[in-house]
Amino acid sequence: MARQTPHNAKIVDQHTQQAEGYARLTQGMIAGDRRAALRAFIDLKPDDELLDVACGPGSLALDLAPHIARATGYDITPAMLDQARAAQARLDVGNVKWVLGDALGLPFPDDAFSVVGSSAAFHHFEHPGDVLAEMRRVCRPGGRVVVLDVTPEPDKTAAYDRMERLRDPSHGHAHAIAEFEAMGREVGLGQARSVTSFTGPMPYAAVLETSFPETCTRDQLLAMMREDAASGEDRLGFRAQIQDGAVMVTYPMSMIVWTKA
Repeated sequence: MARQTPHNAKIVDQHTQQAEGYARLTQGMIAGDRRAALRAFIDLKPDDELLDVACGPGSLALDLAPHIARATGYDITPAMLDQARAAQARLDVGNVKWVLGDALGLPFPDDAFSVVGSSAAFHHFEHPGDVLAEMRRVCRPGGRVVVLDVTPEPDKTAAYDRMERLRDPSHGHAHAIAEFEAMGREVGLGQARSVTSFTGPMPYAAVLETSFPETCTRDQLLAMMREDAASGEDRLGFRAQIQDGAVMVTYPMSMIVWTKA
C-alpha cells in the first residue's frame, strides 16, 4: 500500500502525467554494451531473484529479467506500471510481475530477494536512507543492493536540484557518490562499489516534452539551460552545450552496488 503523504501525492501526480512520454524517452536509452556492463558489475546469476524498487516503466526489471530466474517491479504510480506491462508484452518477457506500493515499507519478507535494485528513483524519495534500509532488509545475505541514479558533482548538486525541482516538482535531491556511500554505511551495508558514466548528449527539449512544471514554463526552463550552455561554465551541472542550435544535456549516471554481509 502507498502512504498518503503530500510528497507521495506529488510523485503520483507528476509521474502519472509523465508516464507515457517518459517511457518513450527512456526506451532503449541504455545501449546493449552498457546493459552487459551492468550485469557484470552486479555479478548477475541465472538463479537470481530481483526486486526493482520504484521501477517506473520497468526498464531495469525488463533488462535483467531474461538473465535471471524472476523479477518483481514495484512502483507507487499505477500509470507507470501500465507502461511497464505494455513494455513487458511488447518484449515478450514472461518472468516479471508488477506490484503497486510505496518504497518506504516494502511488503516483502526479510531476505526475500538476491538482488534489490532501484533505477533513476532515489532523487525522488523523501526519506532515501529509510528506503535503502528497506532494500537491505529484503535482500538476502550475500545478495546485492543496487542503486542507479544521477550523481552530479558535489559542488553542483544544489544548482542541479533547483533546476530539476522547477522542471519536475516531485524531484527531491540528487545525491553525489559520497552521499550514497555514507548512506550505505548508515544502514549497515558497508563498503560500496561504484562506477560513473554519462548519458547523451540528448536534446533538452525532448526532456521538457515529458515535464509538467508548475511555477514556470518549459520555454523558460529551456532559456535557462541555453544561457548556461552559452556561458560554458556548467553552473547547473548538466554539461549543457549547444549543437546545431539545439541545447543538449548530459547526465552523470552512477551504479552503486553493496553486497549484504
